[in-house]
Amino acid sequence: MTRRRADTLANAVGLVTLGFGVVLTAMPRRGAAALGLGDRPVLARAVGLTDLVVGSGVLCGHPRWPWMAARAAVNLALTGCYAVEAIRSDGGRRAYTGAIAMASLTVVDATLARALAAQRGGQ
Repeated sequence: MTRRRADTLANAVGLVTLGFGVVLTAMPRRGAAALGLGDRPVLARAVGLTDLVVGSGVLCGHPRWPWMAARAAVNLALTGCYAVEAIRSDGGRRAYTGAIAMASLTVVDATLARALAAQRGGQ
């Protein structure tokens, strides 16, 4: 992956992460329901605040790769939250889909973190 492409992808990831952070922080109950996290507004707000920090780091951090790695770790934790919600709720389809999406994003973010680290010599 070229440096320019990795930076472009990191910018897109950072902006999307910030967007989710704003929504989940401002409207945690609606955000949790829309994303399949059930009636868990505290979790949604915590994710939102985390997204605000991590998204800012992805966009402004130097180096950027640790922030992408942090995003991958958060996604992995969210995969577990979605899996628990899928098991415990009647609306498990949305939560099950969320678990699959978060697991996929974990792989994408970890791959991008590795590419960013490699291009900067791990700095």
